Amino acid sequence: MRRWSAVGRLWVAGGAVVVSLAACAPATTAGVSQNAAAEGSSDDQPAGATSSAAADCTKATKVAIVEKSSGTDDTYSFSPSKLTIQRGGFLAVTNKSDAVHALVSEPDAGIVSSVIDLKERQVIQFPETGTFTVQSAAAAHRAVLRVTVSGESGCGAPKPTLAITEATGGYSFTPAKLTVTATENFTVVNESGATQTVICTPDPGGNGDNSRLDEGETQVLAIDKPGRYTCTSIQHRAAKVTIAVNRG
Repeated sequence: MRRWSAVGRLWVAGGAVVVSLAACAPATTAGVSQNAAAEGSSDDQPAGATSSAAADCTKATKVAIVEKSSGTDDTYSFSPSKLTIQRGGFLAVTNKSDAVHALVSEPDAGIVSSVIDLKERQVIQFPETGTFTVQSAAAAHRAVLRVTVSGESGCGAPKPTLAITEATGGYSFTPAKLTVTATENFTVVNESGATQTVICTPDPGGNGDNSRLDEGETQVLAIDKPGRYTCTSIQHRAAKVTIAVNRG
């Protein structure tokens, strides 16, 4: 289902991606994955942010984690490996490699935890200005991305929120019904104390991808196609939410 993309609680305090439908939404190519727009044409070419605040809030800069095999060794990298965005801007990171990547940043970019599974796409927002090195925590498959964050995009954290919680009666989504506009950002936070993998019917992305949220993780999602979707957790099928996506 990927085209929900995530922000593994990439925002600290001012930006926890706790499911909120929001004012800033990265555009997607299809389905539920945060799509993006500006993408560098080469590894070292910066992808500049768009000129207007409105455009910045509806687009994300695309970047992929890729793998290259050389004999018995595999090397991992981001493509592009360097880029520039505005403060509050979004990155849509797609994992095209064969390894799970837990991203960390130096200095701290507000990314508390962002675990990108195989074929998963996550949207990350940068709330602070500066120059950051974002990389895979595991040295065995380390990929390195250098991000320069400057200027102001005018984008804030999405406002409406969706949470996965646990109570005496079991696990559930709160609220159980949600209405958003196509391509509009909203956030989902996993407050249940257990890993939850979200899947929707029909599949917004048409690619069978799922969004996994670890305990306490938040993701920013967006659905491009108008329609009515029923989403549930693979681990706890009784937890369901109906999402109505209206045309923009």
